[in-house]
Amino acid sequence: MAFFSIITPSFNRAHLLGETIESVLNQKFTDFELIIVDDGSTDHTKDLVNSYKDVRINYIYQQNGERGKARNTGVKNAIGKYVFFLDSDDKIYTNHLSHAYLTLEKLGFPEFFRSAYEEIDANGVKKPKVLRPNKILRQIQKQNLFACQFFLRTDIANLFPFTENRQLAIGEDWELILKLSSRYPINISNTVTSAIIHHNERSMAMATPKVILESRDILLKNLTADPSISSDILSNVFSELTTLAGLSAAIKGQNKLAIKYWFLGFRKRPQQLLKRRTIAILKKTIFN
Repeated sequence: MAFFSIITPSFNRAHLLGETIESVLNQKFTDFELIIVDDGSTDHTKDLVNSYKDVRINYIYQQNGERGKARNTGVKNAIGKYVFFLDSDDKIYTNHLSHAYLTLEKLGFPEFFRSAYEEIDANGVKKPKVLRPNKILRQIQKQNLFACQFFLRTDIANLFPFTENRQLAIGEDWELILKLSSRYPINISNTVTSAIIHHNERSMAMATPKVILESRDILLKNLTADPSISSDILSNVFSELTTLAGLSAAIKGQNKLAIKYWFLGFRKRPQQLLKRRTIAILKKTIFN
């Protein structure tokens, strides 16, 4: 029995996965298992994982089913009290699990806990995602601020699996967070203990306006079916992902589409006018 089960889905990421594994094995808190779900890789992922002779590593191969299914496979095989979802291109710092354990113990082992992460861009510049605890519920209902960087008690994770719809290319983690936040306390810490590494292979970096809008529609359909989700949350999701499609279009030089998608998102939630995304879209479509 382990206290933490770290679940890492991976698809053809052997060139990145090694650093992720090393970051887990270097933890000060050692009562964990690392479940690597190989989502149908055709590279040398299996050989890489097998090169680590640590009994805490559990390698599982499955036919490609995308991130949601891979994470669910990890949860079904988890033996820990808590699961933590770690993408195969990210890393955790040496105090990640020790900080989480002490915080969870202090909180009485709640359903959910999010420790802070920082984003590292291609130039190595670090940007921490610091949140305000007294406004966290409102913040996460407007924007996906957690990514998949959170701890979830395993019994709750089994009750609320990720969507396995392959067409939901982005936002499956936000969907889960919205469902959880409508039912359980959202405990957070602003102590940075992990990092999201930005590069050209990340799903968001590769998302086109069409992919974003398709994900938006699936996400809205799934959330509408949940009676705990309010109409305000649905409006926020529509606005957030529609303006994100606008930004994607602006980056690709599709100026008319960019303005169209921005306006649709703005009309649903006028607060978009005050967001940096609006300035970015205007710079690329009007002032460029």
